[in-house]
Amino acid sequence: MLANADSLPPAQEPVDTHSELLHLRQLCNDYEEIYRNSFDGIFVADGKGVTLMVNEGCERNYGRKAHELVGRHVSEFEAKGWIRPVIAARVAAERTRVSAMQQTQAGKTIMVTGIPLFDEQGRVRKVIINSRDTTELLQVQEALLRTREDLQRVENEMKELRLQNLKLGGVVMKSQSMQRLSNLAVRVAKVDTAVLISGESGVGKEVLARQIHMESQRRAGPFIKINCGAIPRELLESELFGYEGGAFTGALKQGKVGMIETAHHGTLFLDEIGELPMDLQVKLLQALQDHTVVRVGGTRAIHVDLRIVAATNRDLQAMIENNQFRSDLYYRLNVVPLDVPPLRMRKDDILPLASHALDELNTLYALDKRFSERALRCLLDYAWPGNVRELRNIVERLVVTTPTDLIDLIDLPENLLSNTSLASAGELGYHARVVLFEKQLVSEALKKYGNTRAVARHLNLSQSTVVRKLNAVLD
Repeated sequence: MLANADSLPPAQEPVDTHSELLHLRQLCNDYEEIYRNSFDGIFVADGKGVTLMVNEGCERNYGRKAHELVGRHVSEFEAKGWIRPVIAARVAAERTRVSAMQQTQAGKTIMVTGIPLFDEQGRVRKVIINSRDTTELLQVQEALLRTREDLQRVENEMKELRLQNLKLGGVVMKSQSMQRLSNLAVRVAKVDTAVLISGESGVGKEVLARQIHMESQRRAGPFIKINCGAIPRELLESELFGYEGGAFTGALKQGKVGMIETAHHGTLFLDEIGELPMDLQVKLLQALQDHTVVRVGGTRAIHVDLRIVAATNRDLQAMIENNQFRSDLYYRLNVVPLDVPPLRMRKDDILPLASHALDELNTLYALDKRFSERALRCLLDYAWPGNVRELRNIVERLVVTTPTDLIDLIDLPENLLSNTSLASAGELGYHARVVLFEKQLVSEALKKYGNTRAVARHLNLSQSTVVRKLNAVLD
């Protein structure tokens, strides 16, 4: 019986065996090139751990040629110290993906991941291990970790400094000598005993005087400062004691209250007491003993209730011997002497003082300046003849003149750099020393010639080069 034509199966197209073979061959070649040129290492072993294939990435990672590895059991590599640990046998035994960090004989750190391939019976027929050299990455990560640890340590130290530092009126007292002095001042503040504060100019004598006032029972009263060296001699008496109306030509009609009267119920701070003329020393002594003042041109004694704190940067005992200061006034003022050491004698205060000043100025000017480690070491090396006042002046100058947020060694004034031991100790590299020398050379010329155009003509440079060298920053 003949079948219906509609029920016949469709005719099959002839298979182009040659084209399919070419396609398969091209596909095989592609896979071989991909395998060979893969940046990552690809290592193939059989289920028993014998090496079958190794690509160029693997040769590069392990520092071994393919012929040294192919045909060998993976256990030999660990025994020879080439790779530690090997994971092919572990992948085959555990029948699952395994990852590890390997160390090579050349010191490289290799991240590897091995996966098993199974046959139809479920046995491991091959182990494929992908490897990548992470040595540089780990070095970067370790450097980053160390940097973070250093940063955290510095932040912790700064927090500790802020907790430990005693801050008074903008001055930090960190050194043991200043803390002992501050503790003594606090104890003395509880009674109305006269205090004489001595020390070089700029060491912070006024800060100590204000501390005494703030720790005393008179803290609610006024703190009146008189700089005996800043007021002209002919005006000093009237400023101290006041005057009655019409007492002298130019006097106010209603008269004027003197500074001593103004300190009633408070503290009178007599700064630079060694500059007080001898005749006024007599009148001051009388006022302190009687607790009264008589205004210039007047006869009425006015009662005053105050506490006296005096300060000087001069040797008052030597002045007594030279008849420049009254001994009776000296002993009246020097009931409790407080001697403030210069900043060069209390190095522990330098960096906290600089940090505190920097924080205040950053807040004031809405900036984010910071010191480099080299700059801080230079600050420590300097003798600070102007003491705390000079330090704050320098910090403010650097904050407003440094072109970048980082205040580095090259930004410091020449007088500080000439005292630093960093360059002579080899802390600066060749390039940094050249930059530093050029900046100093141009800075000296600027002081001499006054402007960058004149400096450029003198040094035979362009003005832009002069400006660039002035603003140079150390690497």
